[in-house]
Amino acid sequence: MRRDMTRDLAGERDFRRLWAGTTVSQLGSAVSMVALPVVAITVLDASAFQVALLSVIQAVTIVFVAFPAGRYIEFRAKRPVMIWSDIGRCILLFSIPLAAFSGLLTFAHLCVAALGNAAGQIASSGAAQAHLKALVPAERLMSANSRLESTRWLSVLVGPSLAGPLIGVLSAAGALIVDAVSFVLSAWSIRSLRTPEPPPPAREPSPSRRAELFAGWSFVRGHPVLRRMFASWLVFAGASAMATPLSSLFYLRDLGFTPWQYGLLMGLPSLGGLLGARLAPRVSRRVGLVRGLWWVSLWRGPWYALIPLASPGTAGLLLCGFGFAGVLFFSGLANSTMTTYRQLGTPDHLLARVSTLWIFATNVTQPLFIAFGGLVASALGTRAGLFLVAVLMCGSGLFLPWRSKDHD
Repeated sequence: MRRDMTRDLAGERDFRRLWAGTTVSQLGSAVSMVALPVVAITVLDASAFQVALLSVIQAVTIVFVAFPAGRYIEFRAKRPVMIWSDIGRCILLFSIPLAAFSGLLTFAHLCVAALGNAAGQIASSGAAQAHLKALVPAERLMSANSRLESTRWLSVLVGPSLAGPLIGVLSAAGALIVDAVSFVLSAWSIRSLRTPEPPPPAREPSPSRRAELFAGWSFVRGHPVLRRMFASWLVFAGASAMATPLSSLFYLRDLGFTPWQYGLLMGLPSLGGLLGARLAPRVSRRVGLVRGLWWVSLWRGPWYALIPLASPGTAGLLLCGFGFAGVLFFSGLANSTMTTYRQLGTPDHLLARVSTLWIFATNVTQPLFIAFGGLVASALGTRAGLFLVAVLMCGSGLFLPWRSKDHD
């Protein structure tokens, strides 16, 4: 009994170390998300096409690397993968200000850094989600995911706000040093974990390399709950991506909000996501994982319908902020719950491949939804496009089952 208690306390301390490293890393990445295009524009005088190309490179890298990365990670110790992913991204990001201050920075250099950063993100995320299940007892997994999800929303809220002053003081290239240092701290936090990592799952006999590569997809497709959860997530994530350019046009052109008001709308409602993530364990304990996810998913979409109802002025600004915060509050609840069910419902030898499947599918479907939203807005107007976003968000919850025998 005493040994089990000591192990639980050690695991809790280790999770806190991991959580702290993740927090620092995500804040740093939020800074670099703003700083990298600024470097391209201010240092290299990049064109609009080149700036867009940086984002395209990252998305394409994720699409092509996700499945091979999941297969590679699955049968290896996860902590070394996470550490080396952090170190690799640190080196790439640190090389940008070094080259910029030396007058040797090129656009090709930025492209390589964007590619390597995306690959490292996939490897680190896939390994981390698989390792969390081994680090944290099943009964505490929901709480752990809740805390990690709240950190993600915190980085969305605080990171871009920090980027402006850092760029002003250090320059855009210098601000990337902050992200590079954050990866060092993240790697150190993983290296400091004391609970022994369990051995990786043994490679099971597979009829072909292709079957092994797509084993995560085969498992999700055959799982009665995860299959519907996956479909629901793709629709909601696609609708959210569709909303981003449409809402920007609506806020700035149709409603005439100023840049600082626009920035406020993009950042402050993230507090709703943070609060939702923190409340997720309480909701799941009360109604169960699957039923809880069903309820909170149904409540995400109606809030977004408030946004296209807004008119210019302060009242419209408040209505947009209130609607967006409502969507993010229920998204914070849903994301933590979905991640926990996925980890509990997936066998250990498939965890990395299922995690990278989610990343792959998100990056494939979101551009399609964005293009579709642009066509709708061009034909029917921005308000109609935003109402369609609300309908899709509401509809995404209908894919989910009401209940399940497992982990409910």
